[in-house]
Amino acid sequence: MKIALFGTNQRQFSKVYTADVLKKLGEYGELSCKINKKNLQENKSFLEDCEIAFATWGMPKFTKEEIKEYMPNLKAVFYSAGTVQYFARPFLESGVKVFSAFAANAVPVAEYTFAQITLASKGYFQSAKCYRSLLPRSFSFANSSPGNFECRVGLIGLGAIGQMVAKRLMELDVQVYAYDPFVSKEKAEALNVKLIGLEEIFSSCDVISNHLANKPELKNVFNRRLFSRMKKHSTFINTGRGAQVAEYSLALTLLLHPSITFVADVIKNEYFPYINPLFWCPNAILTPHIAGSTGNEPQRMAYYMMEEMERFNKGERTKYEVTLEALERMA
Repeated sequence: MKIALFGTNQRQFSKVYTADVLKKLGEYGELSCKINKKNLQENKSFLEDCEIAFATWGMPKFTKEEIKEYMPNLKAVFYSAGTVQYFARPFLESGVKVFSAFAANAVPVAEYTFAQITLASKGYFQSAKCYRSLLPRSFSFANSSPGNFECRVGLIGLGAIGQMVAKRLMELDVQVYAYDPFVSKEKAEALNVKLIGLEEIFSSCDVISNHLANKPELKNVFNRRLFSRMKKHSTFINTGRGAQVAEYSLALTLLLHPSITFVADVIKNEYFPYINPLFWCPNAILTPHIAGSTGNEPQRMAYYMMEEMERFNKGERTKYEVTLEALERMA
């Protein structure tokens, strides 16, 4: 079996496909060099016989015409990363199946979020800052926060990440609520979650965590109307997208209500955080987009896709296929 490797960014590609991962993948068949738009023609003879392709961040965008001409026998693309939105449609419309390792990339985000929720409910973030600056308020944050017994946690979005977080929260004695118009009551009950409205999430929960998909229509969905409902000593955690937060409104809320905490791994200006109003709020805790796969974690996505390829080749039921219908509602 011949396996095509697609990629344009060597640094990103090598994070996922390390020497050990490539060795393992090579046990399944003959691997190509890293193919992109520039060397497509010179790899035409190899691609003509390929039925399987692997890729990750930096996947080239091929047209339906290129797929037909250069990859006439391709059956499946296994994408060792998250969203396939920018490249998948031409493949799907050409009859090529696409699989995504979104679930593998969701694991570290869920782990990060679970850790942040448990710390937030203890008043950790502001207590630590105040304690270092020798301010007596450090004890007030800890004593005024709910702790991890009967704390009300609100999850916004019950996709792959939201569901993983909900399952981890079963380990704690907390009450979990969620807002997701696409999730059934039965599914929520299986996750030990009660579905409520978005405004109620903000007005009643001690810790709120955003896991909405990256959709243009969700820009600034978190606005002053919602922030004004937040409880004293509550925390809003954002690992979704910075664009979903009306940041100036949130910054004003944080300055007017110093007991509220914002914990974010994503903001609108990630490369220039100092021009972001939240950067100057003492009760905003910002990290530089580290919740997703970092260090050795990207390799997990390749292993997920190799297992998926095994199921596909054996004719077994696969777990991570992305269909045209699913593409419409995915990030």
